[in-house]
Amino acid sequence: MPGNPFGEDDNTAANPFDTNYGGSGGDMTFATPQNRTLASQQRALASIGHSERVGVSTLEELAEQGEKLDRAEQRLHEIAELQKDSQKQIGALQSWWKSWFTKKSTTPVGPVNKEPPPQIRNQPTHAASFLSQNVNSVSATMQQPSFQLSSQKQLSSQFDTNMDMMSSGMARLKSMATVMNAELRAQNQQLDRMDPQLSKVSDTMTTQNRQMNKLLGVKNPP
Repeated sequence: MPGNPFGEDDNTAANPFDTNYGGSGGDMTFATPQNRTLASQQRALASIGHSERVGVSTLEELAEQGEKLDRAEQRLHEIAELQKDSQKQIGALQSWWKSWFTKKSTTPVGPVNKEPPPQIRNQPTHAASFLSQNVNSVSATMQQPSFQLSSQKQLSSQFDTNMDMMSSGMARLKSMATVMNAELRAQNQQLDRMDPQLSKVSDTMTTQNRQMNKLLGVKNPP
């Protein structure tokens, strides 16, 4: 038969908000404000770690892209120099054919002045340099240990440690943003520098093809 609802129940620990809930042998502990703060810090650290992973991936892509641009610009310079040598040979052929039919000596084609090589970076890209210098510190933030409910002293120590790690992580994210901006500016400047060179190479190729077709008696396309 149920007991008196207005009487004292022997099982006073049934209330989960009672500090004696579960008795001395209970294994459930409610989060204190300090523990909730640590949990919030852990979520913030996890978010920072995720942002750093995204940042590292972006920097790696930018570093690889920068290396490809450097190789492309160097190759573009080499092609331009080959075209100059080709133009010299075409000029010699034109002079030879002209002298063959006119029986007149012609002035030999002088050497073509070579342009200085492009200002290609001889140092690692901004992104590659940052990754090589900060790989260890970034990895440390990506792997955050979870905290456990403990004494007040340990909670305070963990709180301070988390704050230091959050500060370091935010500083690295700021540095990443600065490096990304510098790398993108450098690559945009490089693309602007390569654009007229690429157009010149393309125009020279078209002109030389027409000259060779004329020498060979092939009709040039309209």
